Amino acid sequence: MDNFDADVVIVGSGFLGTFVALELLNAGKSVIILEAGPELADWKVTENYRSSPRKGNFNDPFGEVPWAPNSQTKGYFTSDSGDVSNLPGGTLRIAGGTSRHWTGSTWRLLPEDMKLKTLYGVGRDWPVTYNELEPFVTEAEYYIGVNGVDSDDQSGGPYSHYPPRSKPFPLPPEAKSYMTQYIQMQLAEVGMKVVHAPCTRISQPYKGRPGCIGNNMCQPHCPIGARYSGIMSLKDATDKGARLITHAVVDRIIKGEGNRIKALSYQTPEGERKTVTAKKFVIAGHGYETPKLLLLNDIANSSSMVGRNLMCHPGLNFSFLAELELWQGRGPFISGAILDRRNLPDRDKLASLHYDILNINWTTEITAELLKRKKWLGTSLDEKIRRDLSQYIFIQSMAEDLPEPGNNVTINRNWKDSLGLPGLHIHYRLNDYTRALKLRIENDYANMLRAIRGDRLSPPQNWNAEDHIMGTVIMGDNPADSVVDRNLRTHDHENLFLVTTGVFPSSSSVNPTLTAMALAIRAGRLIAGEV
Repeated sequence: MDNFDADVVIVGSGFLGTFVALELLNAGKSVIILEAGPELADWKVTENYRSSPRKGNFNDPFGEVPWAPNSQTKGYFTSDSGDVSNLPGGTLRIAGGTSRHWTGSTWRLLPEDMKLKTLYGVGRDWPVTYNELEPFVTEAEYYIGVNGVDSDDQSGGPYSHYPPRSKPFPLPPEAKSYMTQYIQMQLAEVGMKVVHAPCTRISQPYKGRPGCIGNNMCQPHCPIGARYSGIMSLKDATDKGARLITHAVVDRIIKGEGNRIKALSYQTPEGERKTVTAKKFVIAGHGYETPKLLLLNDIANSSSMVGRNLMCHPGLNFSFLAELELWQGRGPFISGAILDRRNLPDRDKLASLHYDILNINWTTEITAELLKRKKWLGTSLDEKIRRDLSQYIFIQSMAEDLPEPGNNVTINRNWKDSLGLPGLHIHYRLNDYTRALKLRIENDYANMLRAIRGDRLSPPQNWNAEDHIMGTVIMGDNPADSVVDRNLRTHDHENLFLVTTGVFPSSSSVNPTLTAMALAIRAGRLIAGEV
């Protein structure tokens, strides 16, 4: 009988890897979690953020190590993204994963989002249905604590209680900021509906966490732990017996008989090589790092789809000054959203779309812009900063993307980290389906500006990608055009699973994390039953 280091080895210590680990541990299985980056306590992240002059760099408070580069590491990513900016986005390699600096937005997909090809003739369908996944979505909501309004129609339609829910939200919504209330009232006059944005920035104490008190540091880091973080599920996993190995840079996947995975090999920061064996293996890295590891080893790629079909939630952003002092920047980052364009009948021609009303303190950005203009000095500058801050509104759009094989992430061997491992290159072009939204977005922003009686600061210009990387190890029933099946098992290797937002066959127009958590719970339970 073979001797293994653990029943299951998981690469990646973020939300998804730890959610899989918890299912295995609850079933009495042994688990090793390998993490390339270091551990960093939450209190240290708070101090780093407060002292950092780079408030717009959400990776900065988490530091950087030469053996685990991130998206802000100079040279690690190169990008050819046309008129779409902000790629590669904000990726971290640290205990707790990139989820250490997520906003906490927890939208559900709509049933329609998962049947895009069938209903609208574009993109791909998911091989798993909304009804199959819904119980796991609910489990995730109750595990992390999600605020929400049960009666809302999150499709943007005129109905209530949609998409279907098997249980109500575990927590009531937080109070709306004055800014959100004002925008909600004004936009109603032009037929736009502002609804609550569900999130895990909890409104009241829940499972030992305090309710949000409005620090407005949700991204990159909640200083009191009101927003759920991957470091929390990681602690739950290690408390239950998972063995966490940090500074473990996995770069080799070793095959055995029958195309099964036999072992994983990793390097320490000093270049020492170690190997771990298991019955099953789970790669739960970021949507960039997971395909990178597979490409380095020519694993799970008989379809040639590894690294392809990159989706990133492009959008056009808009800022203006309201006629009243609204003082955004108090409370959570996002408390309101506009979903009117999320699931319209013309979705066969125009992508799904939603708007977030951001509630962020923009002092640094506004001050820098005013200093560039060199029109104000001393007291006049102070007064101008205060006036602009009090009236400033920023709204972002987030659009549906389509999985296109030509949009991809590939290995860049012209760059090396401290262990000699290569960097990554992103090639991305906005597809016509999403680009066609530009006129709709501009018209919507014009209506918002008129309703709020604001002064335009900057018209929507370049498309901006969000930090939501999907499609790069795409899910599907057909091994010829997908990497994993409906259970996240690779088509090529019976004992290798990929648990990452990279498996998404469609992007919808909302944040993917809650759905990815549900997939992780479902996959973890299946793996536990097989080990």
